[in-house]
Amino acid sequence: MPITIKDVAARAGVSVATVSKILNHHPGISEETTRRVEQVMRELEYAPNSRAASLARRATRNIIYLTSLPADIAYTNPHMFDILCGVQSALSEKGYTLTIMDTCREEVPGSTAEQIILQKLADGMIVHGAAIDKNISALLVRRKFPHILIGHPGNGSRLCWVDTNQILGGQIAAEHLLERGYRNIGFLAEGTTDEIAYLRLRGFRIAMQEAGVPVREDWILHTTADLEGSYHAAFGLLSMQQRPDAVICGSNLLAFGLYQVAAKQGLNIPEEMALITFDRYPYSTVLDPLPTFVQIDVHDLGRTAGAMMLRVLKRPELLVQTYATLPRLVCNATTPYRP
Repeated sequence: MPITIKDVAARAGVSVATVSKILNHHPGISEETTRRVEQVMRELEYAPNSRAASLARRATRNIIYLTSLPADIAYTNPHMFDILCGVQSALSEKGYTLTIMDTCREEVPGSTAEQIILQKLADGMIVHGAAIDKNISALLVRRKFPHILIGHPGNGSRLCWVDTNQILGGQIAAEHLLERGYRNIGFLAEGTTDEIAYLRLRGFRIAMQEAGVPVREDWILHTTADLEGSYHAAFGLLSMQQRPDAVICGSNLLAFGLYQVAAKQGLNIPEEMALITFDRYPYSTVLDPLPTFVQIDVHDLGRTAGAMMLRVLKRPELLVQTYATLPRLVCNATTPYRP
C-alpha cells in the first residue's frame, strides 16, 4: 500500500495537521520538527499528492509568467532569463511552480490571459511589461485576479506592479558625467516608444535641467534594439560636424555599436569621448576599455516580483505599487575626469 500522510505523522510522532503545515510551508513549526518530519518522508519515500491537495484547497500552487517571446528574444531582451530566475527562486521557496505562457502569436489580444483566468490554470499571474496591453490590464482589474506587473504601467493605474526606477538610472548616468566635468552630452536610446528608454532619457533631461546645462536635441538619437540599428545611430552621432564629448548609451548593445564605429573612425574612447551605459551584461564585460555603467539587478527585481505575488495571494485586496532594486553606478575606465 502507498505511504500516506498518516504514516509519516505516526513515524515522526506528530499530528497529521503538523505534517500538512510543513508540506504547505506554513509558519509556526520549529526547525527541529520540520527537519524530523522531512527526514521521515525521505526514509518512507513519501511523495505528497499535490494535485489532490490543490483540489482540496481549490488552488493550483502554480503561477503563470505571461510574456511575449518572439524569435531572437534572447538577444533583444537578454535580461528576460535573469528576471525569470529571480521569480522562480522566490516562488519555489514556498512550494509554487512557474509556467511560462507566450502572447506574441495571439490572434485576439488578451485571449491568453483570459484563458488562464477562466480555466483557473493558476493562482496568480506575473506579467512582463512586454506583454501588457489595455485588454489585459482591464481584464485583470475587472476579474480581480491576483497579479504583479513587472514594469511601470503609468500613473493612475489600478494594476499591482514592481519596477526598477529607470528615471533615477538616467539621472545617475547624467550626474556622473556632469560631476566629471562634461557638459556636451549626447544620448543614444532604443526606439521612440520603448518605455525603459523613454524613462532613462527623462532622467537624463531632469539631471541636465537641474544642473542648468542645455540639452542638444540633435545629439539625442533613437534607434532599433539590434546591432544594425546601434551601428546606424552611432555612425550618425559620430559623423556630425560638432559631436558631443560624452555619450550615454541607453543599453550596452548601443554601446557595443558605438565602440565599433568609433574604432573605424579612429576615435579614441575615452580620451576623445567619454561613455557610460547601462547593465553589466551581455556586452559590457567584453568591451575594451571596460565601460562605466549603471547596474540594474534584474534578478533581484524578479525575486521581488515573486515575493510580492505571494503577498497578493495572501491578501487579494492588497494594491502593490513599488520600485524595487535601486540602480547603482559602477565606475570604470570610460568616464575619466575631463582635462
